[in-house]
Amino acid sequence: MSTNADRVFSNQHLEGDLKGHSVRSVGFTVTAQGLKLLFQLVSITVLARLLQPSDFGLVAMVTVFTGLAIVFMEGGLSMATIQRPHITHAQVSNLFWTNVALGLLLCLIYIAASPLVAWVYGEDSLIGIMCALSLFFLIGGLSVQHEAILKRQMNFRALAVIEVIANLFGVGVAIAMAWYGFGYWSLVGQQIVTIAVMSIMRWQAARWVPGWLSRGSGVRSLLGFGVNLTGANFVGYFATNITPFGIGLVGGAQPLGLYDRSFKLTSIPSKQLLPPVFNVFQSALARVAEDKPRLRSAIVSLAGKIALTTVFVTLVMVVTADWMVAVLLGDGWDEAVLMFQLLATFSVVTPITTFTAISLVAIGESKALLKWKVITFFILLVAIAIGSIWGVMGIVVAHAISGFFIRMPLFLVYSTRFLPITMADHLRALVPSLLIGLTTAALLYALRTVFEPQNPVLALLLFGAIGAGLYLVLSLSVRRTRVDIVELLGYVQTAWMRKRNSH
Repeated sequence: MSTNADRVFSNQHLEGDLKGHSVRSVGFTVTAQGLKLLFQLVSITVLARLLQPSDFGLVAMVTVFTGLAIVFMEGGLSMATIQRPHITHAQVSNLFWTNVALGLLLCLIYIAASPLVAWVYGEDSLIGIMCALSLFFLIGGLSVQHEAILKRQMNFRALAVIEVIANLFGVGVAIAMAWYGFGYWSLVGQQIVTIAVMSIMRWQAARWVPGWLSRGSGVRSLLGFGVNLTGANFVGYFATNITPFGIGLVGGAQPLGLYDRSFKLTSIPSKQLLPPVFNVFQSALARVAEDKPRLRSAIVSLAGKIALTTVFVTLVMVVTADWMVAVLLGDGWDEAVLMFQLLATFSVVTPITTFTAISLVAIGESKALLKWKVITFFILLVAIAIGSIWGVMGIVVAHAISGFFIRMPLFLVYSTRFLPITMADHLRALVPSLLIGLTTAALLYALRTVFEPQNPVLALLLFGAIGAGLYLVLSLSVRRTRVDIVELLGYVQTAWMRKRNSH
């Protein structure tokens, strides 16, 4: 029997206009991420001038373990709440208390492990940093399910507002602390303040109060799904962070700081702009998971649009790497240019593989994703081991090359075993944008050989505009990408008209 509390988890309001909800959600999300990106760029630009590369390197050493712990804090249980067609108040309450317990456990483990991590890196200051950051898990565990409820309801407007306000507070605190000479503690303060504000606001927005633990709620299947997804995220996180870990061991804090800033900038499309949009896509795909033709059409269509929008950003970063480093990081970061270019080249891989992964999760194939993450981890481990022979840059090169030429193609082939799509579908969605991107990049490089502005800000604006024009013209000349552009413009028009009519 349904209760008032259970109605919080109902999806009936989405059944009539799922596409409309998705379009509006993407609109809110893109707007929020645009503002968040602005805050991030301000933060990177200002903090790079107030702090030393070694400050970023010290926090980056710890961040490797922080992100890993976050995987366990969530336990795959947020996606269990989102993905299931039907779920009850009692089940989510049990998941809530599981997340709280995991958060508390991780807080204690983090504190206990801090001396060992400090010893491994030979940096005593890491003990204090890890003890402070342990609060992240204690606070974050309290709102995992509240965030999941908002995603299940596709209330991405509320999530967008929360993201913007929390990050604004975090960036403000970081800059203020750096200005007053707190060094790397400003980066620690940023993370704690951001998660605290985020947790408070999620509770307010979800308007859900968990019940006590209960027996017989049928939560066991949800925990099983969560275990597989946690395993996948656990292995995937190791795969993602083995590169900075190897750089820290081989080169120390200085090159790791260079890598950290380069990675942060080049991963903006995949780590900053797209994840909230992917949250919308994942929620929408979960709602049509049982309708195979509709699911196939949605996956192919979305994959093409993701490639179209991210390839352009990638090629601009590759061509203008030296100017971007000069403008965003300032003096003393010239050594980061080559690393920046390599990571920018690789950055086209992450959006494609991430979307494929969320598609698998949306249809409940968390076990399949776990198996793939194990495979990709060992591929990357071998690549990094070989690359380390040539030092820090060898590791970065191995990371980029193995991703583009080995891990991405193999994952696309593997995914066809579980998703209702073929390899031909993948190629049809991705290849046109990749070829257009390569052509545009070649033309921009040719232009740089005959004309190169001395002012890096002017150069960025000019080549960005020229690149956008070339990319648009070439995209409109290809039928597949032309259709994607028309549909994207249609989504924007629809969202705009709905907004006008609502007023």
